Amino acid sequence: MKPILLYWLLFVAYQNSYAQNLLANGGFEEENICTEYKENCAPEAWIATSLYANYYFDASRERAVKAHEGTHYVGLTAGNLVKKGERNFVRARLLCGLQAGHQYKLVMWLFAPENILDSIGVYFSEQDFLIEKRSFKLIDPQLWSWDGKSTGSGGLWKKVELLYTADGTEGYISIGNFKRNDYSGIRITEYRNDYYFFLDEVSLTPVDPKEKLCFQVDSVKAEIYTENERHGYLVRKVYQNRKSPPPVRPLPKTTQRRNQQHIDTLIIPDIFFATASYQLSPVSFHVLDSFTSRLSLPAIDSMVVEGHTDSIGKLAYNEALSLNRAISVKDYLSNKVQGLQEKTTTRGFAYLRPVATNKTPAGRKMNRRVEIFVYRRE
Repeated sequence: MKPILLYWLLFVAYQNSYAQNLLANGGFEEENICTEYKENCAPEAWIATSLYANYYFDASRERAVKAHEGTHYVGLTAGNLVKKGERNFVRARLLCGLQAGHQYKLVMWLFAPENILDSIGVYFSEQDFLIEKRSFKLIDPQLWSWDGKSTGSGGLWKKVELLYTADGTEGYISIGNFKRNDYSGIRITEYRNDYYFFLDEVSLTPVDPKEKLCFQVDSVKAEIYTENERHGYLVRKVYQNRKSPPPVRPLPKTTQRRNQQHIDTLIIPDIFFATASYQLSPVSFHVLDSFTSRLSLPAIDSMVVEGHTDSIGKLAYNEALSLNRAISVKDYLSNKVQGLQEKTTTRGFAYLRPVATNKTPAGRKMNRRVEIFVYRRE
């Protein structure tokens, strides 16, 4: 009998993984796979108000400027030579709520072929900016690029540093050209009649070094990354939310502490389940029991269980299978640790997040897995 391949990792994530950045995917390197076209046409966590994929750039594949860092960046419509008042803004949900009266440093890198970077605004809002009904001309962003310290990077990109004092209601950040009047004398356009400015490496961090991210940061990020609607699906979702706005969901606040957050990670391979089923195999019981023996509920912030499949079969089938496998694991662990059920989130990603190629049997075997992330305080 071949040995069971099991990955079990323990690592410190709180200080290093996020470096206190309150924005997920601020460098835009993590690509979203939309549910409509199954394409990586947008960044994770960031959605533009155009609701289409005209704002995500990959310098390694396109004839575009070099990114400030990595290969990806965002390009936003600052105006149009024909249609007055044309704009495109990009928004992201914060990973944690901000403390009222506390200060936060915003850093972003900007570039534009024309001299149009004086009126880039940053708007913090409680509700999702995608469902904002007001014209941008009626909105006053709290921060403007002209107030920031702008320095060159030895290239085209300019670094802008801004200081923001929170009121405690912030849930989203939106960035774009809030200039009420269009620019004049523009000669270069990037898309049809639109002229753009480009954005990369955005970070929002507490000024107070003792202020840390909320313990729920990983589960909030996981929820943000499940927003996979783009294109037509996104248009319909935004239309419905504008008609009937969802209730505002407050974020867990940042906190003052010296404790670190650790993550216990367990990857369960496909052989721990009955073939093409979400029923756990008896061979998995010992490993899961051993895992639960390491759990101490008072120190557990949350647990996320994610199911994954290979690319064989239809998406709907694999979504159901991956989710049901995640639920089976959650139920087993929750029966062993009282109170864990309420702290656990399950996700089913089907074959949309492979860790290996689906073109070989060995790669498909690696992709068929359930991943458990237990976030705990120390």
